[in-house]
Amino acid sequence: MRRVLPLALGSLLFSLLLVGAPDTAKKETLRCTLTNTKLAKCCCQPRGEKLYCPLAKKTIDKCCCERINSQ
Repeated sequence: MRRVLPLALGSLLFSLLLVGAPDTAKKETLRCTLTNTKLAKCCCQPRGEKLYCPLAKKTIDKCCCERINSQ
């Protein structure tokens, strides 16, 4: 009986951590609006006073990356 209680409590705590983990472990998913490519991080690079999108290979005025709502 003494061994069962710590094991049960440990299992309960571990399962609670797993339930709460997906929200904190989610990676942000982005999409390039010019090429419709999914990205892990923004592709825009500063170039002078404008931005450069290496995927579309063109200079742009504002960031072309937008968040994807994946739920």
